[in-house]
Amino acid sequence: MKETSRVGDPGFDSFRDLLLSPTRLDTLLQSVCTRVVAAVPGADMAGVTLLDETTRAPRTAACTDQRVFTVDEDQYRTDEGPSLDAIRTRRLVRAGLGDMAVRWPKFAAGAEQVGVQSYLSAPISVSPNTSDYSEQVGSLNVYGWTDHGFTDRDEMLVKVFVTAVESAVWNSRRSQDAQSELQGLREAMRTRATIEQAKGIVMAIRGIAADDAFEVLSLQSQNENVKVATLAQRIVESVLIGD
Repeated sequence: MKETSRVGDPGFDSFRDLLLSPTRLDTLLQSVCTRVVAAVPGADMAGVTLLDETTRAPRTAACTDQRVFTVDEDQYRTDEGPSLDAIRTRRLVRAGLGDMAVRWPKFAAGAEQVGVQSYLSAPISVSPNTSDYSEQVGSLNVYGWTDHGFTDRDEMLVKVFVTAVESAVWNSRRSQDAQSELQGLREAMRTRATIEQAKGIVMAIRGIAADDAFEVLSLQSQNENVKVATLAQRIVESVLIGD
């Protein structure tokens, strides 16, 4: 019989430390899957389904067994199954082999060949900007080889891990947003510096003031239908090449 972890044991302590460390999202998700299998009785495999932020297409972001990919791909292909139901209904989905043919007939045919007979999927959501709106981003999925189903206690354990995943996804998105803002700021500073250089060149060539030089750049950019930054870059490069 599989020995399961309990809250307060060294396994959970190390997992807590992992959550508090600056860990990559994919590494943390992989650890969550491993911990779920260790903590939930009857859990033989686990995986995390995440939705693409742009296309909303599902993908398996982490798993403990390569066969999870097979089960998940059948769900994505048939557009039905416990993982997708958890995401769409925003509710935890629990099912055994007997439920599959009724609830997900197209998915059941392929899944039965893999051998999975018990499913437990919990929705993963994050709050993008406001406290009254949550966005469904995926599901945490547990699979069992026997038709035992899962218990209410199993649901509670999985919900604990879902909270960890939600925090990890939220932190990852905030980090990505911060990186994008930083990149944008760097680009803006670089563009401004180039425009200032181009203004200086126009001022020197035409003997005009800074405001007049910028007006010259603006008019020329409109006439050529190019951005001021692009025009400025061209002017600066032409001087450098000439030198």
